Amino acid sequence: MIRKQVLQATLLFFSVFSLYAQDSLLINLHRKKLDLGSSTFLNKTFYIARVVDARSDKETVGTVQRGVLNRNAPASFVGSLESQLQDFFNRGLSAKQGYTPVIVKVNQLVIAEKRTATMETATAFAELDFIVSRNDSLFLLFQISSSVKRDGMDVTGFHDDNIADALSKCMIKFAKSPWKESLYIGSVLTSEQLLTNTPLKPELPDLPVFMGAAPKRGIYLSLRDFLENSPDNSAQFMLDIKPRKGKSWEGIDRVIPYLIQSDGSQNKLKNVWGFSDGSQAYIYYNEDYFPLVQKGNTFVFDGFVPLPNNVYIVTPPASGVAEAVITGVVAGAVVASTAAILAGSLSKSSRQTYQLDIKTGDIKAWDVASHQAKTSTQSSANTVTKLLLYYKKGKGSTTSVTIQLNSATDTVSVKLSADQYQEVIWGDLSSEVTVCVNGRANPCYTFSPDATKTNYLEYLPSATQDDDIIIRPVKESEAEFSLKKIKVTQERNQK
Repeated sequence: MIRKQVLQATLLFFSVFSLYAQDSLLINLHRKKLDLGSSTFLNKTFYIARVVDARSDKETVGTVQRGVLNRNAPASFVGSLESQLQDFFNRGLSAKQGYTPVIVKVNQLVIAEKRTATMETATAFAELDFIVSRNDSLFLLFQISSSVKRDGMDVTGFHDDNIADALSKCMIKFAKSPWKESLYIGSVLTSEQLLTNTPLKPELPDLPVFMGAAPKRGIYLSLRDFLENSPDNSAQFMLDIKPRKGKSWEGIDRVIPYLIQSDGSQNKLKNVWGFSDGSQAYIYYNEDYFPLVQKGNTFVFDGFVPLPNNVYIVTPPASGVAEAVITGVVAGAVVASTAAILAGSLSKSSRQTYQLDIKTGDIKAWDVASHQAKTSTQSSANTVTKLLLYYKKGKGSTTSVTIQLNSATDTVSVKLSADQYQEVIWGDLSSEVTVCVNGRANPCYTFSPDATKTNYLEYLPSATQDDDIIIRPVKESEAEFSLKKIKVTQERNQK
């Protein structure tokens, strides 16, 4: 009896183990190559001497969906993460005499899958620290992150490529950065911080701009001029000071520098990094100058962001759409991502705080949540209206059609072929939209979009050119069914 129970328990164990082994996904980068592209602006005089796995979960890299039932299953590397990534980096960066050895610390490396009614999406996210050892000390040069995604009907096979691409993008960002200059301003790490994903205590870099002296008067031609408090003082300039417009700018002046020419004439100072009047440093951003303020080990400034009523064209993968043109208040404001929608919908009359990255010179939003709380009266400007227009193939289908979407301030022209779709996003849309098809007798449809959901519009031509209704609103379920067929057709055409 006991022997039978032991046998049953053993069989159960191996059944569970077999099921786990069958469902789990093994990541293997041995056939992948570090892709640094062909840019001549990369400083590749370094190599990766060591990879350190500082992730809190070292057993897996995320969860994937396996089998017909899409069961959640863990994903992990074949062997160790350190050995896989070390080999991957070595295949793209050779250790040569005189090159700088760099340590890559992996804070995060995560993959995931998302499933909708029409498609699946595979994502990879990497966050790496780039560290050098100098004089028996460890210096953190940069922390760089990158993400990659791929869409498809079954995306489980994309994860190796996504991880390789995310790591390559991080390495390209590092190679493009002024990392050699940062060898002298990096934060010092302890051996414990090297091995764990521990937030660093901010330390003031050893740079003149942080030493408390007033900024010298002159023109900054580069970030380095600002950090070293060494502006160009060969040119003479004067300042025109006037109050800024807008309630949120109340009490804040606009400072406009003018270069004084040898004949006494004056020209606006443009397209430089910034300037100092001898007591305050200013940065040039969005074609205006803003005062820089020290915040701990960095600098911030209040600036404005693009005008409202921006229209964003979100381009589908590959053959999703052929052409899209915008005219109106912000003609030409076309982006291929929804990431900038909220920022783009704020007006110049409001202000937002930005942070200056003293290592790269990059500028990014600072404390956005606090800023939005302070400007709650402008919350209506942060609304986003999303339209999705698709061309459903029918008996009257032609090679292509141009469709115009008109609001009170903007006009969007979209050229679609049969079995194509286009996503259009409005910021701060407070008026009706009229949708018309060029060349048709009575093809217009006017409606008030709902900003709380995606508004689906279907273009379905018929054999006769004079049908009244060829554009119509459709429910999400019906639209997703049609879009699924369109996306399958697109994927088939791409192969």
